[in-house]
Amino acid sequence: MKVLRSWSFLAPLAVCSLLAGWIVLSVLNARAVGFSIFLFAVANLIVYTDAIDFALRLYMRRRHTAAAGGVAESSQFGNVSINLAAILPPDARRVVPASPFAIIASVYNLEDHFDEFTRNFGAYRDRIWLISDGSTDNTVLRLRQAGWRCFDDGVNRRKPGAIRRLLERIPTHIETVVVIDPDVRILGLNEGSSIDIEQFVSDFQQSGATAACPRIAIEPDGFLARFQSFEYALAFRIGRESLGDFSITSGGVSFYKRSALVRALNEHSLSVYAEDFENAVLLLSQGGRIYYDGRLVVATEGPGSLQRWFSQRVGWYHGLLKVYTERFSEIMRVARRSPFAAYHYIIYVGGLSLAMHLVKIASAALLLLSFLAGLDALLLDDLVPQGTVTNPAYFTAAVTSYLALGVIALFTVVPPQERSYCAPIVPLYLCYAIVHIIPMSVGFLNFFWIKIFRKRIYQDHYESPTDPTLTGNPTLTADKVRALE
Repeated sequence: MKVLRSWSFLAPLAVCSLLAGWIVLSVLNARAVGFSIFLFAVANLIVYTDAIDFALRLYMRRRHTAAAGGVAESSQFGNVSINLAAILPPDARRVVPASPFAIIASVYNLEDHFDEFTRNFGAYRDRIWLISDGSTDNTVLRLRQAGWRCFDDGVNRRKPGAIRRLLERIPTHIETVVVIDPDVRILGLNEGSSIDIEQFVSDFQQSGATAACPRIAIEPDGFLARFQSFEYALAFRIGRESLGDFSITSGGVSFYKRSALVRALNEHSLSVYAEDFENAVLLLSQGGRIYYDGRLVVATEGPGSLQRWFSQRVGWYHGLLKVYTERFSEIMRVARRSPFAAYHYIIYVGGLSLAMHLVKIASAALLLLSFLAGLDALLLDDLVPQGTVTNPAYFTAAVTSYLALGVIALFTVVPPQERSYCAPIVPLYLCYAIVHIIPMSVGFLNFFWIKIFRKRIYQDHYESPTDPTLTGNPTLTADKVRALE
């Protein structure tokens, strides 16, 4: 095990060293070729947009933490996207216990991971309510034998439909629910969290917000997990934390006011694709408030393999485009509530992530050609034509600029205890961002292919291709789910 861990640390360091050497030598060996300011700008588009977005979010996060009384990590309200200090006086926080709450989840064929689930959630068993989402193994039997509450209608509704059904079975006096995925692990006070779940719920209930999202962290697990750990740190500690009370819920763990979640699920498409984003849009468009509280940390395993990672991202971006087009009127309603909400939901998601995707493909293509030209100048013999389009300076400028951005992010966003784990991949993070464009493109193509031809070009793991109800259909429709109920 120690050998594997050492290799997972040394391998990215070796690759980074080779990359650094290649940058220096390719610049020294590259002959004078044509240079275009326009092509340079297009090739570096990913760097520029990410840098501007990072700076803006860092500023907004600073405003929130300053309002809460400081930016220190040890602050009582550190890493919270709203000013909880103004809402929850310290004296009141010590004497107001959490009202009854339930931890709920839909489970499917959990038998192979039964021991891990019971180990992770055994301490919360009295609060947990489960529903089997059409399990075909002994999941329900084993859970009931072990004393867990688990309902089973024998129907696979997919997660949103199953949660909607489960909410009908929970006692009415429970007004707060925590929706979890069964493969997550709530970290304790000595594992990374600075508060426990009871304190989180108490603060959430007193805040008057509709929903809240804790921080999700990736369990350490090799080379690919290092990229995802850095990616998740950026997504939560700068992305969600900058949004104030217009944040986004997480599919892994989210806290909800029960009545608001019921209302949202009654309008929900009940699709598994970007179901958490659709929940957030519905709640915010109805006037709700969603905030991020990174004091509670929840760990989850990454996809583990490139194939699983690719399938996950295809599903994510298929879902993003699906929800954005189907819920555009609600998104516009959210955008009108706040200037920064308008920036995030219209400019960032709608513009930079969706509308400019073809430009990002062009940017990635230019960077690839520039990389190959530099490699040719260093090791090969004029196999790649040298010219304005293939100038090695484009890639060199992009990778060095992104390295500077990554280092800044490492020391301003990533928690100190995770920096040594993420640091080796920072010089390679531009490559990760470029590769990301491939599953994004496939996810977007899946959306259009389903609309036009009623089938996918790539079968991701979110839906079963053997389910006869899904033939030519991306998910069970809301009407079909309600008919089953």
